[in-house]
Amino acid sequence: MESWTNIDWAATGTMMQGVGTLGGAVAVYAAARMGLSAWKHQKLAERNRDQAEVILHAAYNARRALGYLRSPWMSGGELAAAEEKLNSSEPKWRNSIVEEKQKRLITAQAYYMRANQLLDDRTKLEDCLPMARALFGEDLENAIETLHHQFHIVRTYADAYVDDYNGTDRDFTVKIRRALFAANKRTAGEENEVSDAIDTSIATIEAICLPYLRMEAL
Repeated sequence: MESWTNIDWAATGTMMQGVGTLGGAVAVYAAARMGLSAWKHQKLAERNRDQAEVILHAAYNARRALGYLRSPWMSGGELAAAEEKLNSSEPKWRNSIVEEKQKRLITAQAYYMRANQLLDDRTKLEDCLPMARALFGEDLENAIETLHHQFHIVRTYADAYVDDYNGTDRDFTVKIRRALFAANKRTAGEENEVSDAIDTSIATIEAICLPYLRMEAL
């Protein structure tokens, strides 16, 4: 048996050098993998942050648009423009509508024209829906859908306002007015379905999106 003193140190050195080279390669690979993972995490965080900013911007603009749509004050010029629109589309519209409904129809037309002016805000909010669900989940998607749906609700109650000219159902009349008119101040416990839906939707959107802008979700 050969003594350990007869070890070929040259060969051993070559082997150890190979092991060292392999270990270095493994270390470089591991570092590269970690770097790639960190890069992917950073890109994902940036994408989420950018999308959260887009969603918040669209939501705030939609809230502002709904505030304008539901403003209880209508100028004489706005009502005149609504009446002119009715006259141009149907010159004899008054002949088929009882007098009590005519002023209400003009007001409803003003709501329609307001809603048309806000189409861009509604569209931008709706465009947020696919990525909202994909990146942040169902709760955010539902909140955006609820906020977007309030535009439709206001228009629906504008139609109901025309037909409610005789006010035979007091509770329904009050509900219509709550939907069409945004009160600046409400007493504690006062109900307003549309305002409550807007506030709840915005609160959910903020709770999900703001942390990404404040870097709390990273």
